[in-house]
Amino acid sequence: MTKIGLALSGGGFRATLFHLGILRFLKDVNLLHQVTDIASVSGGSILAAHLTLNWHRYTGSDDDFDEAVSEIVRFVQFDVRNHVVRRLPFQYPARVAAKLTHFSPRQFTPNAILEKCYERYLYGDRCLYELPEQPMLHMLATSVSNGGLTVFNRNGVYIQQRCDLGGIRFEFVAGQMASIPRVVGASSAFPGFFPPVEFTAADLGVRDGEFPTEYFTDGGVYDNLGIRAFSWLEDAGKTFDEIYVSDAGKPFQILSDNSLGFVGQSIRASDILWDRVWQLERENFGKQTGFIFLPITDTVEMDQDPTLHPVVQAEVQTIRTDLDRFSDEEINALAQHGYEVARKAYRQTHPGEAEKVPSGEGWAPIPNKRAPGPRLTGSGNGSAAAAPPTAVARRLRNSALRRVWSTLFDWRDWTSYVYIAIAIFVFGYLPFKAYQFYKQSQTQAQVIAAISSGNPDIHEILGLLDRNPLADWQPDPVLDVDTESDVKPEAVEFLDHSRIIDLRRWKPLEKRIEDQGGVYIKDRISVVIPEDAKFDPDQGTKVVFRYPSLFKDVEFHQPDQRFVAEIRKLSKPVMDYGVERWSYEVEYDFSDLPRGEPVTLTLEMFVRLPAPVTRAPFATRFKTDLVSVWMLFPEDRPYQNYELVSYPIDKSKPPTVMNSRYRINHPYGSLIGWSVVNPEIGYIYECRWTNE
Repeated sequence: MTKIGLALSGGGFRATLFHLGILRFLKDVNLLHQVTDIASVSGGSILAAHLTLNWHRYTGSDDDFDEAVSEIVRFVQFDVRNHVVRRLPFQYPARVAAKLTHFSPRQFTPNAILEKCYERYLYGDRCLYELPEQPMLHMLATSVSNGGLTVFNRNGVYIQQRCDLGGIRFEFVAGQMASIPRVVGASSAFPGFFPPVEFTAADLGVRDGEFPTEYFTDGGVYDNLGIRAFSWLEDAGKTFDEIYVSDAGKPFQILSDNSLGFVGQSIRASDILWDRVWQLERENFGKQTGFIFLPITDTVEMDQDPTLHPVVQAEVQTIRTDLDRFSDEEINALAQHGYEVARKAYRQTHPGEAEKVPSGEGWAPIPNKRAPGPRLTGSGNGSAAAAPPTAVARRLRNSALRRVWSTLFDWRDWTSYVYIAIAIFVFGYLPFKAYQFYKQSQTQAQVIAAISSGNPDIHEILGLLDRNPLADWQPDPVLDVDTESDVKPEAVEFLDHSRIIDLRRWKPLEKRIEDQGGVYIKDRISVVIPEDAKFDPDQGTKVVFRYPSLFKDVEFHQPDQRFVAEIRKLSKPVMDYGVERWSYEVEYDFSDLPRGEPVTLTLEMFVRLPAPVTRAPFATRFKTDLVSVWMLFPEDRPYQNYELVSYPIDKSKPPTVMNSRYRINHPYGSLIGWSVVNPEIGYIYECRWTNE
């Protein structure tokens, strides 16, 4: 019995359909049942797995063959690519949720959707061990970790490894439990659109430790023809009388316009590289006895018994390599071309067996929509319309273009209706709501304008506009102490100090104290420990900030942050520049802070003010590079006018107009912002305003 090997190349659904014509010809000349080994890549693996799982039907009667092929035809008309694309936006939040809940996010990837399609429409939930012993199917993928060839067959997985002396060897893992849909997904994971496919020990059915997690991508990255597998098989002792190589690779395109941009140049260089690799593979294996190449680029001339007109053949080879929906015309043209190319090659390599080769129109998967043959050269009846071959060739030329937007939505897919709902929401509901948020948008526009000044508090301001910071206020404990700490903040360098004062929920005119609310203050201080900083050995790397206040009961709260302070209050007020104040101490321990690394500290405060005030002082008690202050006013009590002044804390000099870096004056009286570069230590920088 003749031992025949079959290599099915990559090339998306174009390859799948071209290979169908090859298979049918091998069946018609009674060779298909003699195939002992099949090596497949990418689009070839899609067909090869279905072929071997349904071997009895493909090698049975013509009706059985056509019935099996009809499942492939339905699949290539399912529009797998857009089925995946329509679900991609839903996967991003699902992956984030999976990571947050410690679930594996891999079920929310494009590969997972592709595998579900393979399982539902072609293979079912089948594993490698369920593949037949003959023909033995070898599905090829590329290992991402070492860039080598990987072979999946019913025995398990063979991963190519590089040896120290420059040779190669194949490491075997008995992964017979690997899912066939997942393996085909790895073999056809076209880089760029599909990420590499993850395989764990559990996926292969082996124990932890017997197989480290590996990632595999499209087999065409290493060998798009699939013929390298036969070198491996021959090294393992297998012999073949003939090896048929069905090559649906894309022909190299000659550019009519050589002006390419940066991206175009990169893609062009990649195309040249791939074409050169393909040429070398052809040159290497084409010289070896027994290899019969069946390239999609071959043209069957009029005197060689073609099934398609030559003008149609010229366009078939440029049909796109994609996984979108293929038309009846594209399906038949590719399969018919595969049949005629195989018939031509068989006649050339087996000249003494001409009588067993069927002649004529050949075979088509959809018989009633067969592509025009060589004898249809005119429209007939004196019509001025284009001849059938001309019309089909023109339509197939358009098939070379990848169609995106025209085929993206499918009214049979529920996701399309979700996008309609989103469009109604975006283009209908949101514009309506935009009018209601007009005042807020004006405020935000004014705040956003401050971004050009580099103020880092912009996000905090935007966040406060949409939330109540006191809604879930929980004050931190404050320790009462009798003596003041002698720890000073001189060991650290202050980069900037910003403060947000929110007056929107302060209602001093209310009669009941519980209705008066209070003022929310948020301080943000950026500090760094210089490389040459020196701390007191007895005190360690502790730093204390002091907040002298006229008010006895200030509440503090610290958000989740890297360094959490201990907050203390002196049990008795102290004199501060001639004024009796309550002293609050905020102590941080920076023992875990590397020198030279900046850190941002945030402290929130809540102060109840029993009477209206119209000034907000900011005292500078340590050297800093930048001070920024933002004030938010309630809509029912906006400010009318304001001024910025500065004066010494001890009031030894009269107030002068502040020389601020910038000012933000909101037109509706709800926001004031200002900043000072290199403020003087021991000074008060104060905003004074009048209300409407």
